[in-house]
Amino acid sequence: MHSMFVVWIEAFSGLGLFLFGMLYLEVQIRISAGRAFKRIVQNATATKFKSLLTGLGATALLQSSSVVTLMTLSLVGAQMMNLSSAIGVIFGSNIGSTVTTWIIALVGFKMDIKVLSYLMIAMGGLGSVLAGESGRWKNYFNMMVGFGLIFLGLEGMKGSFEVFSKTFDLSPYLSISPYWFAIIGMVITAVIQASSASIAIIQSALFTQMVSFEAAAAFVVGANIGTTVTAVLGSIGGIPDKKRTAVAHLIFNLSTALVVLFSLQWLIIPFETYLSAVDDVIKITLFHTFFNVIGVLLWYPFIETLADWVKGFFKKEVKHVTHFIHNVPLDVPDLALEALQKEIMHLADKIEEFALLSVNIPPPKALEKQYGVDKLLEQYNQNFDLSYEKLYEKIRLIEGEIYRYNSMLSAKDNHEAHQLQLQHLSRQSIYLATAAKSIKDMLTDINSFYEATSNEEQTFYKNLRYQILKTVLAFHDAKEGNHEAVEELESMYKKIAESYKNSMKLIEDMAKNTQIKPEITAMAINDMHLVKSFSKSLRNTLTVTDTEPEAEATA
Repeated sequence: MHSMFVVWIEAFSGLGLFLFGMLYLEVQIRISAGRAFKRIVQNATATKFKSLLTGLGATALLQSSSVVTLMTLSLVGAQMMNLSSAIGVIFGSNIGSTVTTWIIALVGFKMDIKVLSYLMIAMGGLGSVLAGESGRWKNYFNMMVGFGLIFLGLEGMKGSFEVFSKTFDLSPYLSISPYWFAIIGMVITAVIQASSASIAIIQSALFTQMVSFEAAAAFVVGANIGTTVTAVLGSIGGIPDKKRTAVAHLIFNLSTALVVLFSLQWLIIPFETYLSAVDDVIKITLFHTFFNVIGVLLWYPFIETLADWVKGFFKKEVKHVTHFIHNVPLDVPDLALEALQKEIMHLADKIEEFALLSVNIPPPKALEKQYGVDKLLEQYNQNFDLSYEKLYEKIRLIEGEIYRYNSMLSAKDNHEAHQLQLQHLSRQSIYLATAAKSIKDMLTDINSFYEATSNEEQTFYKNLRYQILKTVLAFHDAKEGNHEAVEELESMYKKIAESYKNSMKLIEDMAKNTQIKPEITAMAINDMHLVKSFSKSLRNTLTVTDTEPEAEATA
């Protein structure tokens, strides 16, 4: 009983070493050649045949179809590879995945690899230590360690299966339907995310005659289905073409596997008849290669057809960042002008929200006017965990769509009154863009002041928040048509412009404090100018006139 427990430990240890070795080798190859392969894959997929060869070659060299599949999905996701090319690469990758199986069959089962694995681990480990912290040679030595671990794990699995074959009476299990082995192969591959490892398991079982050749053949077919899980997982959350690539991969592997499984009893006859003298491990490797190549040959002429068919999946409405202008054609100038005005106010709303969030004030709470300014600043003083970059990116997208729409409308409509109005709207959008940029440039500084502990920095931070909040509230009311708010916004801008003396006093206090770094003082001076620019830009958005010079509008 104790000895069998040890055998089980050795079996799982062997599998663990094999998997870790595969993963470690994969990582080292990616570090040394990942970027180069990405460029090669991108540049070598101009035709279906080139795509097929690229997938085959990359998988053979990287020793992982999963890496090539995920790399292909990333290129599709970045729109650097089209759908047909991606399908071609994945087809080639299926053939390329058989190279690992051949290496294991020819080296792992034909030689006493324990000494070889020790030697590779020793040489690779010593070389890696002597090669220093980084560099190409360190990666090469680490690859040797990866290969050594793979072979050592394989030797452990082999030895364990030999003990199992001598201890257990396997006759009852040899008559089980091969379809069950296909399911087992699919599940194991899906779980461990490595078809090479699962096929190495069945090669070890076949080597010790624990399973029949037909069962092993069904297992490797099932393993091919299991590999599609990597693509499916890698496509989650991606663009439609990325998901379509994963669907094409699933359709190709599943259809090939089903055809092979239904005709399995006839397909294995040539292998058992004409190759009866050949070692079973070599035979199963040949079978694995055979059905992958046949599958690719059958599907290859229909790559374009498959690509066109999967394009029918994952269709969704285009999401627009704009609210109004994308719905109004340029052929009706009056309606287009009205849509443009509304879109600029939509942009203004987004900038208000962006500015309030930058000083940790929830926009609804501020704009509902339930609390005064001091109460808002006191109650909401916790830093928000937000992606300000994404918020600003959306604002920039809206700005870009407004500029494009304005330019196209200006070129289409030559009416003088409309041209003046378009110039007015153009200046408004420029001022709003400047306001958003001022806030964006302050974000890092605001976060630094939030985390500061000195009284001088905290005082400056509170002053900065007060000025931004007051400006936004006045601007919000002013653009809603409140004339008193227009005057308040003008007054607020003047106060900020004239508060240089007070601000400079705060900055002088900071400079005198030796505990505060000199760059903090420079940061405060910069923010003082930025908050003035923000206030001025919002004020100018509402006070711009049709006769205002363009140069002044961009000042």
